[in-house]
Amino acid sequence: MPEDHEKLVADALRAQATSTGAHPHVPLRRTRPSLGAGWVLLLAVLLGLAAGTVVAVMTLR
Repeated sequence: MPEDHEKLVADALRAQATSTGAHPHVPLRRTRPSLGAGWVLLLAVLLGLAAGTVVAVMTLR
């Protein structure tokens, strides 16, 4: 009876090994990382300072 279990396990492993090799490995393309929240915040602050400078110059004229 133990020989039957060994044969059953061997057949299952053989079937799994042959079924998993059917799909070749396809490398994934690397995507560009999105802008972090820090960069967006920095850009917003710089644009706000630039807009404030333009308004201040127009007011002082």
